[in-house]
Amino acid sequence: MAVWLIRRKTQKSGRRNGLRQRQKERRKSGERGGFETKREALEYERQKKLSSSRSMDMKLSEFMEVYFEDKQNELKDRTMKNKRYMMEQHIIPYFGEQMLSEITASQIIQWQNEMQTKGFSESYLRMIQNQLTCIFTHASRIYDLHTNPCKKVKRMGNSDSRSLDFWTTEEYQRFIQTIEPGTRYYLIFEILFWTGCRIGDAYGKI
Repeated sequence: MAVWLIRRKTQKSGRRNGLRQRQKERRKSGERGGFETKREALEYERQKKLSSSRSMDMKLSEFMEVYFEDKQNELKDRTMKNKRYMMEQHIIPYFGEQMLSEITASQIIQWQNEMQTKGFSESYLRMIQNQLTCIFTHASRIYDLHTNPCKKVKRMGNSDSRSLDFWTTEEYQRFIQTIEPGTRYYLIFEILFWTGCRIGDAYGKI
């Protein structure tokens, strides 16, 4: 069976980046092998080019990885995990496959409207909104994204820390159903809700 390989340009060989169809062989220095289709090989090469050039003509899901790479020395590990979880659960399913530069303010409003039907608290809605906002803010400030659509819309939710908004059992059940049972996050939220322990203590138990 034919396998597609990508050969990268190196100083020794001077060969241009490209694709070449060949029979299975041992991986050599400067090669990335194991692609069963040309499409997979082309997609890998496209993502490598985007990563190196930081072009804004990339999918939001791809830029999310750029964001976390840039923030790895700035944010705590727990913060990174929480932010990634909210992005993967509530943002990537809606915008993940769209080009970052093509997402519009009207699409964000439609996304907000749907989020507000999920039964989440106002504070949690604001947390979700903040994750989308931080992606576009980072793209605008660091990589010169031409337009930040988040600046054109009102943020959903409420971050007023002076009042506490507790989940009812029914609200929690609606939330926990969105997480796959048995996963680490599922266990963490179960411990937090049913025991009332602190976040740091919950992480220590898992």
